[in-house]
Amino acid sequence: MNSLRCGFLRYLTSCGQKARVSTSLQARFLSSKPDDPSKKDDLKIDFESIEKSLKEEFDKTTPDEADKNFMNFKQRGEKQQFERSMIFNWKSAIATLAFGGVGLGALLYMRYKKMEEIERQRKIMTGKARIGGDWELLNVDGKPEGSDQLKGHWILMYFGFTHCPDICPDEIEKMISVVEILERESPPVPIIPVFISVDPERDTLQRVKQYCAEFSPKLHGYTGSREQVNKVAKTFRVYHSQGAKTVQDDYIVDHTVIMYLIDPEGNFHDYYGQNRKDQEIANVIKMKVLKHGLAQKKSFF
Repeated sequence: MNSLRCGFLRYLTSCGQKARVSTSLQARFLSSKPDDPSKKDDLKIDFESIEKSLKEEFDKTTPDEADKNFMNFKQRGEKQQFERSMIFNWKSAIATLAFGGVGLGALLYMRYKKMEEIERQRKIMTGKARIGGDWELLNVDGKPEGSDQLKGHWILMYFGFTHCPDICPDEIEKMISVVEILERESPPVPIIPVFISVDPERDTLQRVKQYCAEFSPKLHGYTGSREQVNKVAKTFRVYHSQGAKTVQDDYIVDHTVIMYLIDPEGNFHDYYGQNRKDQEIANVIKMKVLKHGLAQKKSFF
């Protein structure tokens, strides 16, 4: 019976709700002596009183006074696990978005560069398509001649006028030098130099013939009417404008200073400005002629 009282007392003191058992209730329970035969009936009465007193004490206890964490280890563990999983999920989501954003940015950048290169090539091809074409003028013998008669040959073409004081002579001499450099190659690269006048009022057939002969017998000269010259200049996008006359037949013609490279099919292939040197131009033309030959062989097979 002593063990029963001790166990019941431990239950009272360790109750999860922390019920406040009054000092008088404990004293009443401890004062009863189970060894006394005359007190056996008192033990029953004491339990009823204790139960009544406990009920009163529990009724007085508010929910806030109870320890909410008592015997709640499983719930707390589940809560901590949930919080950790939430943190992990957020970190995973952020990492996924970051890597995904980097990957998407790389793909967009690659697509942009590809489209930029396509657009650049398109502009180049469009520019080439707009330069050159079929043309016809009069050669120094007074015969109609042009792109049809020159097909099958590489052409290096220059637009100018015979009264030009310095620029035209310098560029024509450079053009002839390029032709001679290419002819000395092994194997030689045959190319025809062409001079087209943009000053048909003064550049007669005889004058153009004499002018070309001063540079090289290889130089082909062409002229024609104002309408014919304007048409050819427009075909190659050559600018030319007659300046103010100081005296009769004394004026300067402003024009584009460019050499045009025409392939054997009669298509515009490349151009070279005033700042390019003869050896440099010859090297570039040699490479283009070799590439063109290889391309023709591949297309044949």
